[in-house]
Amino acid sequence: MRRFTLSFLFLLLLTQMLCADDGQAKNYMISVQLKEGHGKVRIEFTAPDRHRIYTYRNLKDNTVTFYTSSIGFIPADITVQQFDTGLDMVDTLEMKEIPLDGKAPMKALSADFKQILENNPAQWRYSDWEVYSWESFPGIFIIDFQNLSIQSHMLKRLSYFVEKKGYTGKIHNFVRLYGKTDWNAHNYKAKDLAAFFTEAQRSGALLTSAETYLRELLVANGIIEKNGAGYSGGEDKGIVSVSQESTPHVRAMLLTHEGYHGLFYAAPGLKDLVYDLWEKLAPEAQEMWIEYLRTADVWNYDYENGYLLRNEILGYLMQQKDFGEYFDNMMFPRLLKRSPGNAELFRQNHDVAREAFLDMAGKIGTFLLDNFNLSPGNLSYMREVRP
Repeated sequence: MRRFTLSFLFLLLLTQMLCADDGQAKNYMISVQLKEGHGKVRIEFTAPDRHRIYTYRNLKDNTVTFYTSSIGFIPADITVQQFDTGLDMVDTLEMKEIPLDGKAPMKALSADFKQILENNPAQWRYSDWEVYSWESFPGIFIIDFQNLSIQSHMLKRLSYFVEKKGYTGKIHNFVRLYGKTDWNAHNYKAKDLAAFFTEAQRSGALLTSAETYLRELLVANGIIEKNGAGYSGGEDKGIVSVSQESTPHVRAMLLTHEGYHGLFYAAPGLKDLVYDLWEKLAPEAQEMWIEYLRTADVWNYDYENGYLLRNEILGYLMQQKDFGEYFDNMMFPRLLKRSPGNAELFRQNHDVAREAFLDMAGKIGTFLLDNFNLSPGNLSYMREVRP
């Protein structure tokens, strides 16, 4: 077993570097290239009086990335072992500083969802937001915003352009949208992002500074492409977002919900499966789901958009471990309250619809486990083990 130990002198130097002129702690990226055949690995970080252990199931390649802003300290020792055998699994290991230059970043940090949720915003490269690419699905970018107001500055008009009934297809000014509800978290596929910026170019709509940055970020990273008529984008890339303003529990659920929308774009075969399962879903369940979106007045879903309808049912089915609990405690009571005229019919159809929803959730869960080693309610390949 190889143990990577930073020398005392290097630790002293790093400690001094933490005391930067602006008082902001340094952030370091730790990239571990694993040997072939790694399977499940155990990664242990230690420093004086500090200790964190993770298990990691990597999907796409043999590289895993960590950040000291997520770990919570600069490690003195790092060990990487095969989980079952204890064999050393490190091919190479690199640790380098992430510059904190205060500029809105054009390059995303490759990260697992757990790292995004744990990352300390005081160590972001830019004070208003941080940009990540999903380590296992790098065509999906995640933007974590400092608060909901900053998120709205970038994404509110986009949400109305793509998803809000009665507003889609046009870029509305902020005066018309004043006081209207925004999402707490967002998701958009590349094709819709390209359409928004194409319409802005065609109509001469003035973009906010945050919207302009988003366009430049997407073009710079190949999420959308500039062409003579505007912009183009495919189906398998996109963005999701979340805000630090939400509580930790809500943030985790929102990011998971939006992450499943990202999978709808990026995971081969998932969209086709959801479309097929929707067509086979019991009519009683279909009716409840459409009514659930239609009567969510505060969100103003464009429930007649078949793509959005199917993408949303995926997010709601998979955002928690057990959809049955969500159906019993949230969805069904809300339906009875929102749609009193249908309450008796919904009560009669309760058991059939509930069973149909759970069957659909189970089939999607099996597909995700078999093909991507993912499970309902959790899109992270990292698990923390208490020492």
